[in-house]
Amino acid sequence: MFFSTVSVYADSQACGKNETAELLPALQAPTMASAQDYGAAKVACEAWVNAAFGPENSLILRPGLIGGPGDHTGRTSYWVHRFHQAAASGRPVLVPNAPQVATQVIDVRDLAAFALAAAQRGLAGTYNAVGLSLPLSEHLSLARQVGGHQGLVCHAEPAWLQAQQVACWAGPRSLPLWVPVPEAAAMGTHDGRAAWRAGLACRPLADTLGDTLQWQLQQPATQALPAGLTETEEAELLARLQQDLTHQPES
Repeated sequence: MFFSTVSVYADSQACGKNETAELLPALQAPTMASAQDYGAAKVACEAWVNAAFGPENSLILRPGLIGGPGDHTGRTSYWVHRFHQAAASGRPVLVPNAPQVATQVIDVRDLAAFALAAAQRGLAGTYNAVGLSLPLSEHLSLARQVGGHQGLVCHAEPAWLQAQQVACWAGPRSLPLWVPVPEAAAMGTHDGRAAWRAGLACRPLADTLGDTLQWQLQQPATQALPAGLTETEEAELLARLQQDLTHQPES
């Protein structure tokens, strides 16, 4: 069994790709020079596994975004935690105005259960191990509900956020799960039907977010999330957004 990634696919704009879609060229170097080599490196690893054991004896799992309790990247904990914090403080939450961007989270516990069961059955083949694809607007709505937030939500246009040097997807000063369109439109749209037919069962996203929030609340309060905006960064951006909207010329 080899854990690969949906990042192996060559076309980052074509939505709904299944396991037969074209892959990136395999990385030829022995090590990755940068994170940009990640998908190509996984393609090389897949080829080595199949060559060594034969496709009939190899199970290649291509997960999408793995989330749930213990998410050290902060990508699946940021929004539900931010809404929970804002519910307690009464302050607004800044979100990207990109409702149709697709998100696709697989709970780490569901992925692990599928992998163990597949190994016990001797399952072979290649599978997109992904959760259901949901628009970002629905993901945020669920995160807000689970976080107990009923306050103000402020939507900022993607171009404005990029002008303020807010990053997409992950990392410091970012808004997680938001990706540029059309450049990365396919990120949360991979076809998982083969894995679902083979036994991958995905729990409701609300359950994943709720358990992730409880895990996050058990972490040290002084420990900053590795993804998203700090409270100070968000407050500054909200003030700047309000100022820019106030000074917009009338059409």
